[in-house]
Order: sequence, then C-alpha cells, then structure tokens
Amino acid sequence: MYKHPIAFLSVNNLTTARYAAAMMLDYIGFCFDPAQEKYITVEKAKEIMGWLSGVKFIGEFYSRPADEINAIAMELNLEMVLMYGDYSETDIGSIPFKKILTVSRPPGNYLLADEQILDAARNIFALPFYSHGEDETGLIDFSEITAQLNALEE
Repeated sequence: MYKHPIAFLSVNNLTTARYAAAMMLDYIGFCFDPAQEKYITVEKAKEIMGWLSGVKFIGEFYSRPADEINAIAMELNLEMVLMYGDYSETDIGSIPFKKILTVSRPPGNYLLADEQILDAARNIFALPFYSHGEDETGLIDFSEITAQLNALEE
C-alpha cells in the first residue's frame, strides 16, 4: 500500500474520517482541545469511530492535564496520544499509552517533526496529513490529498 504509515490528524467530521478509512490510512487523529479550531467532543469522536474499521485512533492534546488525557484515551480506547505543549516528565510517565511528543524527552516514545512523525531513532513512524474541514456537510474536495497519497504508494 503506502511506503510509510499515514496519520490523518485533526479530523472532526465523518466525511473526512470515512475518506481516510477508505484510502486505507493507518491512523486517524482527533483534537480534544476546545481552544483549537479542529476541536471535537469525545461524544462526536466516539460516534465517528463507530462508523469506521481498519484504522487506529490517535488523540491530539494541547496542554490538557494528564488525568484528562488518560480519561479520554481510556474511554475511546485510543492507540496513542499526540501531546503538544510542555509536559513534565511526571505527566508523561503517568500516561500509559503510546505517546507522540512534539519535543524530545527521554520518556517519550515518538517525536513529531514538521513533515513526518519520527521514532526515537529518527526513523519515519508516520507521515501526517491534516483535515481541512467540510465545505458543506458531506462535501470536501480530496483531490489534492488523493494525489499526494497516490505518490506515496509502493
């Protein structure tokens, strides 16, 4: 399929999520920070997840407390969490899920780069794509993303 795993991040609607699943992407990310433009509620994420199969789910968190991250990740049975912001070693260690961090810290399993998600050895873990949102309900132009994904096929 693809040379590297693909993560479609900041998904907040069923149309985009179903597209990502149909394109056989590896991960779909949901942003659980109410201050962010692509915020999604836990209830809506759960509803969208119920329509999908074959993908794993990532929670995106911007400086949310570790106990809230854990509660959301457990409720949704997330594969991993992407943590933006300055988290303490204690906070990071208290989250029992696979982590993608935006800064290099010893307890973090992964690092997020601008163009790719890297593991601690700086090997490509996944390539991120971001949701642009719906023009109207159910109406999104995926032609540019589809062309990019096609170029990544093996």
